[in-house]
Amino acid sequence: MTRTDRFDDLAGVSADALQAELAERVRGEAHRLRHERLNLYAGANILTPALAAGFDPTLSLMPFMGPPRDKEQPGSDFAASLEVLTSRLACEVFDAAWADCRLPSCTIANLAVFACFTSPGDTILAPAATDGGHLSQRRGGTPSLFGLDIVELPFDAARQRLDSLAAAALVRAHRPRLVMLGRSVMLGPDALEPVVTAARGVGAITVYDLSHVAGLAAGGVFPNPLRDGVDLLTMSTYKTLAGPTGAIVAGTDPEIGARFADFADSTLLANQDAARLPALAGALAEFRGGGTYARRTIDLATTLKTALAAADLPVLLPAAPAQSHQVVVPIGGLDATKAAMAALERGHLLVGRCPVPGEPGRHGLRFGSQLAARIGIAPDSLTAVAAAVAALLRATNEQGQPPAEEHEAVLACRHAVSAALASASPG
Repeated sequence: MTRTDRFDDLAGVSADALQAELAERVRGEAHRLRHERLNLYAGANILTPALAAGFDPTLSLMPFMGPPRDKEQPGSDFAASLEVLTSRLACEVFDAAWADCRLPSCTIANLAVFACFTSPGDTILAPAATDGGHLSQRRGGTPSLFGLDIVELPFDAARQRLDSLAAAALVRAHRPRLVMLGRSVMLGPDALEPVVTAARGVGAITVYDLSHVAGLAAGGVFPNPLRDGVDLLTMSTYKTLAGPTGAIVAGTDPEIGARFADFADSTLLANQDAARLPALAGALAEFRGGGTYARRTIDLATTLKTALAAADLPVLLPAAPAQSHQVVVPIGGLDATKAAMAALERGHLLVGRCPVPGEPGRHGLRFGSQLAARIGIAPDSLTAVAAAVAALLRATNEQGQPPAEEHEAVLACRHAVSAALASASPG
């Protein structure tokens, strides 16, 4: 269970004391996350010092309402120019004709796409939760807010990817208004051409949520769905893209872009956090110089996957090299998976959980290599971490709960994590 009591001792203290104590504790937590914990959570990253240097919260507190060339407030030239610069860079990196970088998260970006391009009662095709679909894509989540009829896309569990031919047949059968592609649990690319062709044939818009693999696509090690004919991309700007939190919506049709911008300005963007944009622009600019970080991410995922399989853990698709930053180790029931995650956290290793795609009711650990690649973790050190993970998971399984802090498997995992962090060499 996640604790929520770490600040209970601050109840009733003065404002000055509260502010000082929070500042100290934030510094301590940031230090732990950077220097004492190895974060292999598939949805996290870290700003480099160069990107963090461009962040100033002063910009967060200024209103900049309206489209870039027609702001309602005076003194908006700086922020408006940042919006234009960031959008230009996003277009360059993703081969897009237009890009909007102003929304605060991809969940909100997906909400905006549904609201802009569908109407209540429309049919959409989207990934199922049990196949790795995110709450902002799937039935019972964000699209359900709009009264949409959601038909779940077919999934090939053996290959851990979209069943593209079956999906194309489903498009032709249901004639949806929109097809939502991409997933939160993403072990490799899908074959998109059959689905895109079928969607065009029935007049459906295709949207690809690139959130988890945006940095890999930007770095040229994962296919860019726009080149396969997808109409719209939505994506988070942290995860593999390694910028600040936020979202990008991009596409190839300027008319669709103008329609989306008009909708966003008139309904969702009474204000936005302009302080994000310098760091996002800087992160995007890095990908113009090549895909070194993206290639390193894939290489580290392959190293981790190979080592976990060699330690007799049941890795999904064990014989194939990694094709994304993600590695999934099935555990079993949700409670057992939570216990495994808690045990690794006790060993100073942060790893998330996920449903095992294509296996309803089964859960597992989802590792991500992107932050390790960003800070330059040495591949050999991840091999040692994998061995420590296997030992700690075995101890957890034997005891039926996470081992105690002083258990040898916990201490061994902490040692492997420390060695991995010490191996870091950004660049």
